[in-house]
Amino acid sequence: MDNTGTTTPGTLAKFHLGLAADGTSCAMVFIDEQHHSIACIAGFADLEGFITSLTQAAAEMARRRADPLEDDEAEEAVTTRSGAINVASSNFRMCEEDGTILGSLVGEGGQVVGIRMRPDVANEMTRNMLRTARVVSTC
Repeated sequence: MDNTGTTTPGTLAKFHLGLAADGTSCAMVFIDEQHHSIACIAGFADLEGFITSLTQAAAEMARRRADPLEDDEAEEAVTTRSGAINVASSNFRMCEEDGTILGSLVGEGGQVVGIRMRPDVANEMTRNMLRTARVVSTC
């Protein structure tokens, strides 16, 4: 829970891992604070990739804790620091409590960046991204 009394979307509360009897796959169940769950079956390569992503995320968290930005450096860091991720997927939803948009951006290496923004900021961001995006195809 953050200091405003609301929970971050997708905050992991519980994680369960089970191995199939034949040893060829495993089941993973992720449960958030609102008791929503996601279950999946994974083979060895998927599980190994998941563990690698978790290890990379943990290392990045440790690096960021060890090297916090000073407030006056924050603006300069946006363009000079290599903290940007290549976004592979995203997920957003409207928060019923205050009307903000909550979500996350997921990087190619499994990094997750939580997002909370006002609807007007989301509209501005969408407009700016559409202006800079190349046309993919024509109808």
